[in-house]
Amino acid sequence: MNFIHFVVEQDLGSVESRCSFKELTTIGCGGEIECTYFPKDIPSLQKAYNYIKLHNLRYFVLGNGSNVLASDHFYPGIVICLKRLPYSYEKKENTIVVSAFYPTIHLAYDLAKEELGDLSFLGGIPGLLGGAVYNNSGAYQDNIANHIIEVKYIDTAGNIQTIPKELCAFGYRSSIFHYIEGIIIEVTLEIERIATKEKLDKRKKQRQLTQPLEAKSMGSIFKNNPLIPSWKIVDALHLRGFKIGDAAVSAKHTNFIINLGNATSNDILSLIHLIETRSRLELGIILSSEITIL
Repeated sequence: MNFIHFVVEQDLGSVESRCSFKELTTIGCGGEIECTYFPKDIPSLQKAYNYIKLHNLRYFVLGNGSNVLASDHFYPGIVICLKRLPYSYEKKENTIVVSAFYPTIHLAYDLAKEELGDLSFLGGIPGLLGGAVYNNSGAYQDNIANHIIEVKYIDTAGNIQTIPKELCAFGYRSSIFHYIEGIIIEVTLEIERIATKEKLDKRKKQRQLTQPLEAKSMGSIFKNNPLIPSWKIVDALHLRGFKIGDAAVSAKHTNFIINLGNATSNDILSLIHLIETRSRLELGIILSSEITIL
């Protein structure tokens, strides 16, 4: 692949040809990837992304892989994996500028140590900040959009663009980045000094009791219905603990599907389709997935 030669010649990071989605996603499922690209820094990512777009190459952008279910089949394209990129944040008066590659759980705790803002809701979201912005992730009646001032992203020409919150079209588990191509690289957040470490610790204990944190999962599978939480819908179908192959509805939290060891993506997809079908036919409720199915 000419892309590999381009990356090597330009010293834009590393490429691997034997990676699989099984290794790169939190659910531990998925097939092998033709080419996995790990950029070394943002300028390298700009050049590589521009090359990919100029040559019309098939690609997929992957952060921590926490809400991605990839096919068991071979992926004939390039996966741009962002999880090895360096990350940091910088305080500027009442704002912080944060790398989009910052793991959200680490960010929540790092800010709490300095009593910077209440981003404690991120403490249970196992992705990167860019992914949280992409999906407008949230918990405990809060979401990332409530704290954003602006977002920087690399456009399809490899240039860096800045978009203010007002133009990000944030909605429930959605943003403008669902509809435009680009790679989020930086987020400016509004922040106030506030003590949140105690709240984070309390919520962590609660999650340990109520969520299958010890198992491989993608986090929440279905968006919440406006009238009833999705886990209550799955419970009403008596599917707690139900299995297809090594994929199971978590006994701790029924909006989680876990990998018991050797689940395939097809096992998990079959289980998702079963829940969706039974919910529609038996309860008249249409469930909508919040994960990315590739």
